[in-house]
Amino acid sequence: MKKIILILGILAANCLYAQDIEYAKSMVDKLCSNEMQGRGYVNNGVNKAAIFLEQEFKNLKLKPINKSFTQIYGFDVNTHPTSIKCQIDEKAYRVGYEFIVNAACPSITGKFKLIHFNWKDSADKLLLMNKIQKGFKANEALVLRYGNERSTHILDSFEKYQTQPGFVVFTEEKKITHTIAREVNKIASITIFDSLIQNKESLLIELKNEFVDVFKCKNIMGMVKGKSKDSFIVYTAHYDHLGMQAEAMFPGASDNASGVSMILSLAKYYAKNKPNYDTYFLLFSGEEAGLLGSHYFVDYPTFSLSRIKFLMNIDIMGNAENGIMIVNGEANKQKYDLMSSINNQKKYVPEVKIRGKAANSDHYFFSEKGVPAIFIYSLGGQGYYHDVQDRAENLLYTNYENVFRLIRDFTDQL
Repeated sequence: MKKIILILGILAANCLYAQDIEYAKSMVDKLCSNEMQGRGYVNNGVNKAAIFLEQEFKNLKLKPINKSFTQIYGFDVNTHPTSIKCQIDEKAYRVGYEFIVNAACPSITGKFKLIHFNWKDSADKLLLMNKIQKGFKANEALVLRYGNERSTHILDSFEKYQTQPGFVVFTEEKKITHTIAREVNKIASITIFDSLIQNKESLLIELKNEFVDVFKCKNIMGMVKGKSKDSFIVYTAHYDHLGMQAEAMFPGASDNASGVSMILSLAKYYAKNKPNYDTYFLLFSGEEAGLLGSHYFVDYPTFSLSRIKFLMNIDIMGNAENGIMIVNGEANKQKYDLMSSINNQKKYVPEVKIRGKAANSDHYFFSEKGVPAIFIYSLGGQGYYHDVQDRAENLLYTNYENVFRLIRDFTDQL
């Protein structure tokens, strides 16, 4: 009889969360809805998400930290909220799907003659440098095929030779991705699929930027009291994303509505199952703009960072068909070994991989302050990242529940 009760108890514990996959999906759907405007800096989308998440913390019966669920801060951001027109040889193209206005782009209106150079061709590079030295006309647009703002120093050359084209077009072969910028460039530019512009002669562009000096954002904070008060566990994730560019919305399902839903699922579980330690749940904004929310929190913490026993940052949880990656695992090898051992025993995911230190998510500034911290992300999925296809309906949720169980078992054994 005792064995039967034990087996039923184990099954109930596993089924408890199996039923909550629908809760996790509902949270992703809400965060990726049109109402949230991509959780960015157009139409106040990020703060609409903040209001929802603060209320959800209250619904889950979490307690505020220092009598508040929010921490408010601000930063500069460049946006492109109004309609954008782009025609190449009289054919119109869709922002977000066929081209992206680069995040730091200023306002521009005009029709330009396309001057093509292939960044992969060494001869073309020499021809381009000759063109830069001779100078551009105001109605000329440089098409830098296979080049982008991050991989070239071409914009620096314009300043050196005191010349610049009227417009710049970068191209990509397979994927265009959006970002957030906190400044405005001197030269307007877009990125477009290479096949759409090669051998074309003219481009008509109309777009307007709006630069916000101080955009107010919120970190959302809540906690569950545990059995021990001497130190505590912290879970973090960022809830912001890229928002809107004209009519194109970037929902950010995998990055990072899926991570937020995992945090909410953990909060829901521990609100009903008292954890071993006081457990804090922190949802940051500003991650896409440069880890700004977590950086601000570390600079102005609402609790003592020295009391954190362990911090786990969760990002990109949409599909773990190939397992998970532990960033900063090499600096926390004992914790990595524990998680890997649990997974080897229970076969939750195919693999728990390890990486070294990286400044690629909200764990970073905590780690720099000496807090034991790791960053977990899933391995797999369809490759939608920082684009309009990262939608709720494109998440597969492969091993999502098992990642939850792995995190739960790991935390319970700390």
